[in-house]
Order: sequence, then structure tokens, then C-alpha cells
Amino acid sequence: MPAPGSRESRQQIRAILRRDPVWAAYALADLQPAFDPYCRWQVADSPEGPGLTLLYTGLSIPTLVTVGAPAAVAQALTATPLPDRAYLTVREEHEPLVAAHYDLGQDRRPMWRMVWEGPERRLPSPADVARVQRLGPADAPALQRLYAQGGPFAPDAFDPYQLDNGLFYGVWEGSEELAAAGGTHIVNRAEQVAAIGNVYTRPDRRRQGLARAITQALVAGLQAADIRLVVLNVDQRNRAARTLYDALGFRVHCSYVEGVAVRRAM
Repeated sequence: MPAPGSRESRQQIRAILRRDPVWAAYALADLQPAFDPYCRWQVADSPEGPGLTLLYTGLSIPTLVTVGAPAAVAQALTATPLPDRAYLTVREEHEPLVAAHYDLGQDRRPMWRMVWEGPERRLPSPADVARVQRLGPADAPALQRLYAQGGPFAPDAFDPYQLDNGLFYGVWEGSEELAAAGGTHIVNRAEQVAAIGNVYTRPDRRRQGLARAITQALVAGLQAADIRLVVLNVDQRNRAARTLYDALGFRVHCSYVEGVAVRRAM
């Protein structure tokens, strides 16, 4: 494989990711040069086709992502220097391969990857969506207070840096507190890909259509920015969220597994 960060290496990685861009959306976002210091790519080939692993070290717990043919992923896992703990994001067909290296224990989370396949017409602009306002970096403390309300499916992957180059919208209650909010986990304008996440409504304001309005504003804002591929993740146990996203024009692309795992003794 060419040296990490080289033009040839980036082109090779991108070609593998583009075989299934919906699943590889987060990894495509990590192709941005700003993330190079945090990305450890391992590419492998097999008779079934190519595959790769991505170990993203920019978070407190490194994230391990698998993409491609299982036989190639198995080779890439063997060649990757793996940390003692990792947050796994792996397709179900890759789970047995990763299980040879990691134990998910009680943190195995069954998930859906969904992709926007709504109507061809553009949604109303964010400014036209009732009650929803654009949020910026100065609103990070209010978002953190909102997400601290907790609950079974409360966001656990918010970082203030996501406000810098992504989209966030919220519904204010008064001048300092948010009743609901949502945003993007990642955006890569060059690849025209984004992932919606951190959608959350305070428990006492649920069933009022706030999450729907925020998600609609996010999709509209991304459409306006010419982002063509919009994905999101849903815990398979979160039936309310799945129903909402189905109604808004998202469809299930694949099932996968995520969670914090501990390295097995080798």
C-alpha cells in the first residue's frame, strides 16, 4: 500500500469507500485533510474484493470502522495495531471477524444505517420551518445542558467542534434553554456527504413535532448546501425515531453493530 497520506493512498481508500458510500459515509468525511493526523487506514485485498479498517483516534475512545469484503477486512484487522478499548462501528457480517479481537460485552447496540431518499423536490428552507432556529458555536453550552437531560437514547457523541463546520438547529424555550435540537455529526462538502445526529427533545416537550421540524430543517439545509448523500443512525430499539425517519423519507440501508469494546487477551 502507498504511504499513508499520499495521493495514491487517498485515491485507493476513496475507491473502496465509494463502493458503498452510504455505509462508508463517516469514513468518507474523514478523508478531509484536517483529519489526517487522527486516521489510521489499513487496506487489504481478497478474492472477494478489497476492504479496509479505519481507526479514528481523535476521540477519547478510538473508533474502529470496517468497510468492504469480509475476507479483506479480516486481513486488515490482523495488520492494524489495535487499542485496548475501541468504539466499534461494524457491519453485521464483520462482527464475527471483529469479535476475534474485541469483546463487546453488555454494550452491543443493534443499529440501522438510514439514507435520505425523500422526494425530488427540495424541502422548505430552514427559515420556513416553524419554531426552528440555526445554532452556532456560542450555543454549545445550551446544547450540552439539553443533552444532559439523558434518557435511553440521549446523544452521546456530541462535541462542540461539530458546530464549527456543520449544521445545527434548535427550538428555544426562553432565551437560554433549548427544548429540542439536532445537527450533523459530520459534513464533507467535497464528497457531498453528511450524517445527521444528536437529534433530541427534552422529555417534557416530546410528542409536539419538534424532532420532526428539526430533522426537516437539517435535510433542507443540507440540500441547500448541495449535499447529495445524507445518512443517519437509529438504534433498532428506538421505534419512535424509526417511525419519524420513515415518514420523512429515509430508508434503511443496512443493519450494523456499535458499542464500546475491550481487546481480548491474545
